[in-house]
Amino acid sequence: MLKLPSTLPRRALVPAAALLFLLLGSLSAGFAQTPAEPARQNASQRLDGVRAELDQLEQSLRRDDLSDSQLVARRADVDPLAATVQEVIDQLTPRLDSSKARLDQLGPKTDKQPPEDASVDSERADQQKVFNDIDGLLKRARLLGVELEQTKAFIVSRRRGLFTRALFTRSFSILSPDLWMSVASEIPRDLKAAGTIGGDWLSGAGSRLEGWRAVLFISLLAAIAFAYALVSRIARRVLRREPTIEEPTRLHKVLGALWVALVTSVVPIVAAIALAETLRAFDLVGSRLDPLLQSLVDLVRRLALAAGIARGLLAPLRSNWRLLDLGDAVATRLAGLVIAVAGILSLMKVVEAANELIAVSLPVAVAVRGLGALAVALVMAFSLKGIVSPQDDDEECLGPRVAPVRDWYGPMRLLAWMAITAIIASVLIGYVAFGAFLVEQVVWVTFVGAMLYLLIVLANEGLVVALKPPAPVARAFVTSLGVRRESLEQLGVLLAGICTVCLIVIAVLLVLAPWGIESDDMLTNFRAAFFGFKVGDVTISLSSIVFALLAFGLGLFVTRTLQRWLEGSFLPRTQLDTGLRNSIRTSVGYLGFVLAAALALGYLGLSFEKLAIVAGALSVGIGFGLQSIVSNFVSGLILLWERAIRVGDWVVLGEEQGYVKRINVRSTEIETFDRATMIVPNSNLVTGVVKNWVRSDKVGRIRIPISVNLVAEPEHVRDVLIEVAKAQDLVVRIPAPNVMFVAMTDNSLKFELVCFVSDVEKSARVKSDLHFAIYAQFKEAGIGISPPAAPPAPPAVVNIGGLERLGEIFESARK
Repeated sequence: MLKLPSTLPRRALVPAAALLFLLLGSLSAGFAQTPAEPARQNASQRLDGVRAELDQLEQSLRRDDLSDSQLVARRADVDPLAATVQEVIDQLTPRLDSSKARLDQLGPKTDKQPPEDASVDSERADQQKVFNDIDGLLKRARLLGVELEQTKAFIVSRRRGLFTRALFTRSFSILSPDLWMSVASEIPRDLKAAGTIGGDWLSGAGSRLEGWRAVLFISLLAAIAFAYALVSRIARRVLRREPTIEEPTRLHKVLGALWVALVTSVVPIVAAIALAETLRAFDLVGSRLDPLLQSLVDLVRRLALAAGIARGLLAPLRSNWRLLDLGDAVATRLAGLVIAVAGILSLMKVVEAANELIAVSLPVAVAVRGLGALAVALVMAFSLKGIVSPQDDDEECLGPRVAPVRDWYGPMRLLAWMAITAIIASVLIGYVAFGAFLVEQVVWVTFVGAMLYLLIVLANEGLVVALKPPAPVARAFVTSLGVRRESLEQLGVLLAGICTVCLIVIAVLLVLAPWGIESDDMLTNFRAAFFGFKVGDVTISLSSIVFALLAFGLGLFVTRTLQRWLEGSFLPRTQLDTGLRNSIRTSVGYLGFVLAAALALGYLGLSFEKLAIVAGALSVGIGFGLQSIVSNFVSGLILLWERAIRVGDWVVLGEEQGYVKRINVRSTEIETFDRATMIVPNSNLVTGVVKNWVRSDKVGRIRIPISVNLVAEPEHVRDVLIEVAKAQDLVVRIPAPNVMFVAMTDNSLKFELVCFVSDVEKSARVKSDLHFAIYAQFKEAGIGISPPAAPPAPPAVVNIGGLERLGEIFESARK
């Protein structure tokens, strides 16, 4: 075993110590390196990568021969780059804020004496460098974000330009002789090419289906046919609506319509997909023939959906289950129209796929699309001719219309005839592409409109019925959450309205999608609206608004729960009076409202500093327009905390008096003795004169004036009155009742009984009881009550003018 010497020379210790010092220094430097350095380096590398890819993308977009599919691919490459830039911005923004906060704490460099510590100056320089680096990276990231948005806008504008040129490029008119001469000359070549492709496919399929592969293929086809026949037979039984329901509700109707549409369309679509996948599995369809096969599957899909919606919504054979107010003949005609238009459009798409397969010339393609569009327009015109609204159909037998309803059939007929006219005109003047596009839009808009109607009816009827009290959902809400039945019905109507608005918005976006608004653009707009866009330093987004509202609602819920606990559980067990309890409850409500609002505004990014700026900007408006409201609010707070007027107090305001029922933010509710509610602004109670009968206590004084005859003995009257007052249970003993001899007149002696009651609210009843008792005691003692003194006679009116005239007559007679 190797032994180390017990002692080492000093010269050997020096390099060892130096090596140890360097090792510790490197370790400390590694630990001292801030974790922000790798983050900044990573962010810089990611931004460099985005810049390189963006330059390549912009270089490729300079080509003028890019097709729509190539532009779609370029557009798909932009979103990952934008997401990377946004991630870098989200990563660096809090780091920049924290660095700025540290710089603010250090403050700017000054030349004051004594000088700053060298470590503070060094730390300021380091933090300033970090701040400058992060700020530079953020500016780069934001610049890249702007460039990416401009690139997306450029791609969208180019795609819309291609769409417009393809749609409004004028070609041959359907009536042009040159068109049909070109078609006649091209037909033999096209038929020969089709025969060649068909022969090649048959030979290829024969070579692939040999031996057991042919047996397996035929077995699979037989299984698909057998399954289709079996499921179709079961579906016909399932499709039968309940015959025992003679007058189904709208909810039953819409559920039946959706079920019929689903079962009718799903079975053939699944069979077509299974057949197509079988052909692909046996490699019977190559990449060249796959578009034709897909067009055949689309043909089955369109026809199945059209038949399902027509049978479900129009119900040609079951008028009592029909959602729309249409007659049997009209419903049957419209159902046939829907299926016919879908079939013509699907057949046109199949022929177009075959034309692309055999590479037909432009005149043949224009002729096919023009004939298809013209056939759809003529079928629509023939089917819609003679269709009248249900109100016009039975006008004479129904008599006068009592409750007119909105007629949607008139505008729909007008739009249909406008579409027919536009399709025919486009085909005739040479805009065949636009006419074919209108045909596709008619089918698409009809499908979206039918599904929108069914889903709106389902939402309205289903939610209202589900939240009615007898329903299990409503019963669960009532029993578990304590929601009132009236509130459930209101909630059902509100949710139905929200669902209707959402469905309409989605339907509008789906209708506008083929007009150049692609799904990627819609998703980007939704993402920007939901996750936010910045206005200055504040991020405005639908999600933040929704979450802020939820936070505010949660804060209000907690506040209301605390108020109910205070009012129902805690405060009744204290010795506090009713007014103070109400003040505490109301103050807790104000405090909870302020905290909930602060929480919601904080989630939106509105700090108190920004709110102070807004409040300063609105101070002029508050000073003039909202002066009375602010004054009443402050007066309400003064009433709650000063408690000069409390809930339950008996107050007198002018000629009105009553009990204080509630002190609100702006006004106070006072219930008069006539059971009327008087709304008094809080500022009137603070600045005006208010008599409060129960401010300090409820003891009240009763004064009863009494007038008796002159023959009565004053001492006897006093004894009777005091005895009557003491006999009343509600009259307090201290202070004792007292009788005052107030006056003597020519015909009566005037006394006044003064006593006190413990509860001033019962003074009216005590006063009435005292009157009854005084009258009975005076009658028994033989004391006569003096009648009220007669009012003084009015002074005599002397007609001065008449006296002067009488004097003149006497003077003339004497003469």
